[in-house]
Amino acid sequence: MAYSALEIAKYVINHEHNNGREITNLRLQKLLYFIQAKVLVETGNPCFEDEMEAWDFGPVVPAVYEEYCKYHSRPIDDTASISLTDTEIVKNIDEVLDYLGDTATFELVQITHAQTPWINARQRGKGAVISKESIREFFEAA
Repeated sequence: MAYSALEIAKYVINHEHNNGREITNLRLQKLLYFIQAKVLVETGNPCFEDEMEAWDFGPVVPAVYEEYCKYHSRPIDDTASISLTDTEIVKNIDEVLDYLGDTATFELVQITHAQTPWINARQRGKGAVISKESIREFFEAA
């Protein structure tokens, strides 16, 4: 069962707040990318159906960006609770968030800039879609 990226984003924001970590829109976008990758590899299905695009600072889900752009570079303080019912997806999301919890946001940006899904999409132009297939293939080979 795939969720919307906005549902996953709300879960991520709440999770990070509950663990004492601030989250900006930039950080949220990178975490969504790594979450999508983990779920694609572990389950063969996407965590969310929304497309990711190759923007200047890495992968971005436009609908999520638009929802939280009002925060600019400030931490997001919207902690509306959301419950995800797919326990396998929740487990994968939590693993990604716990693993990357201490990784600096700009380090996440640098990591995505070194990976072929973003590089190949970016070569097609700003805002080009990063396909779920390219994400899955890259992370399966890693």
